[in-house]
Amino acid sequence: MKQRYTWSLTLLVVLLLTVAAACAPATTPNPVPATPPPSSHAGGRRGVSGTLTKINGDILTLTTSQGSVTVKIIADNTTIQNVTAGTLADLHEGQYVIATGSQDANGNVTATSIMIRPQGQGAPPPFGGATRTNPTTSPRSSGGRRGAGGTLTKIDGNTLTLTTSQGTVTLLFIADNTTIQNFTAGTLADLHEGQSLNVMGPEDAAGNVTATSIIIQPPGQGAPPAPPPGS
Repeated sequence: MKQRYTWSLTLLVVLLLTVAAACAPATTPNPVPATPPPSSHAGGRRGVSGTLTKINGDILTLTTSQGSVTVKIIADNTTIQNVTAGTLADLHEGQYVIATGSQDANGNVTATSIMIRPQGQGAPPPFGGATRTNPTTSPRSSGGRRGAGGTLTKIDGNTLTLTTSQGTVTLLFIADNTTIQNFTAGTLADLHEGQSLNVMGPEDAAGNVTATSIIIQPPGQGAPPAPPPGS
């Protein structure tokens, strides 16, 4: 009798413990704080455009629409280029040119802007890391705003023949309002406060840029259009 009582008491205790466990609120594990992703700017290929407000040796201060940016020049690696106004007479066969304008269904471009690159230089890196579709390999509908870059292989009045590195041929038509610009090699001595600069290079987490390329724009002009990659 005593043994049966002991077993009944044990069974009752087990049942009470089971009911208590079922009624207890579920515990939620402490959430693990998410690790923030590293800054996409750090070490990335970036571009910045603004007014040169201070020169301190090889350190430049650029004032942009978002604030001040520090730009460091590496003497052996930084390419400095001047931009000057040009004319149709400045165009010669063998030059590398970059044009933007309206493109027809056949891929031909009526240019509103033509940039003449220095001898031996091809397309500059896309400004700000922008990605563009090569208009010579994927034509768009008539009237689209496009660009083309390549070697000038023929000049026939106001019609230019452009050949890309892929061998694609594009016709450029020069209108009365086409802007032509010459890009010439420059030096650190060409930099002056008040100029508009376009700077390309890796950017650190603080937004400072180590310049690999600096383009000095004519007074009153901002960034030139970025060329299509692969041109």
